Amino acid sequence: MSPAAKTTESPRAYLIAGDDDFRKQRELDDLLGKLVAPDFADFDLERLEGDTATADRVMAGLGIPPFSSPKRVVLVKYANKMDENEQKKLAGRLEGVPESGCLVLISPAPEKADGKPKKGSEVIGDLSRAVRKIGKVIRVEEKKGRDGTADARQFAQSLLAQAGKRIDNAALTQFIQRVGMDFSIIGTEAQKLIDYAGDSNTITAADVAKVTSEMPEEKVFKLVDAIAARKPDLAMMHLNALFETGDRPESEAPKALSNIARQFRLIWQAKMLIAAGFRDLRHIGKDSVPEDLRAMLPTSPNIFTIADWQRERLEPQAARFTREQLVRALEAIAEADAALKGIEGDVEDPRVIMELLVLRLAG
Repeated sequence: MSPAAKTTESPRAYLIAGDDDFRKQRELDDLLGKLVAPDFADFDLERLEGDTATADRVMAGLGIPPFSSPKRVVLVKYANKMDENEQKKLAGRLEGVPESGCLVLISPAPEKADGKPKKGSEVIGDLSRAVRKIGKVIRVEEKKGRDGTADARQFAQSLLAQAGKRIDNAALTQFIQRVGMDFSIIGTEAQKLIDYAGDSNTITAADVAKVTSEMPEEKVFKLVDAIAARKPDLAMMHLNALFETGDRPESEAPKALSNIARQFRLIWQAKMLIAAGFRDLRHIGKDSVPEDLRAMLPTSPNIFTIADWQRERLEPQAARFTREQLVRALEAIAEADAALKGIEGDVEDPRVIMELLVLRLAG
């Protein structure tokens, strides 16, 4: 049997990586279920954390024969936190993993800057390539746009159906709009609906509105709507909703500002596309936009990576702002950011800085 055949039939290492932490955990659970006998996990599964794992310890664990499982597994969580020299050392020794052993590496979704993973938020390339030689690299990326929305709806509907609950399309749409497309959040919020419904087998839009927690993006959408309508009192109410989850304005204010900035940047992109003659943003395809226009759009956030229903909701907001108003709004946001960082301005209270920004935008 060739080495390639051995790798395919009995991988000696796995790397589970990507943006979707919920699905990665499912992949991990499924993999461990196949490799380790549940009754013998104490003997045949060794769990390590990346910040304390060393190549020597990993290889020593893999060298122990399994007691009563298909493989003796060493699981390293937060593998990206392993010392870089230890990662290089491990990469050079993976060929020596016995057939009775299996290394499983998993890392959380990488932190990104300008759409690219930051250094240290993924395992190094040498280790990834070494895993691929003797095993498999499983990348679980978060789906975007229409595919992401469809998957989120299907997942939510399946959770409710398993509990014997029905939900109509309108209520399901409202549910996804409120809670977003993160599967772990969908699971938590769906359980809240199931518990609230009790003996009733139907979940309504009113139930969704009463029970589920809105994502910050949804709260910001309402805030920007109020700003566009020049309703400062309503805008302030929505700003307060952004602060209600925490009691530390110094940490909540930057998050709120980041979400507001994100929404205005998306509106700006929608404005550019509409001005270029594109209509029906819900169904617009990235490939239908000229390359020179696509190059002008930022990578994060990018209008083509959000859900189709989110693009559709940008159209009326884009129509309510002139290009000049959007420029002034983005300038005001930049000034608020500098004030929060203490670079400029006389106001130090982060919440007051945000309130002044909202009043300025809605004025």
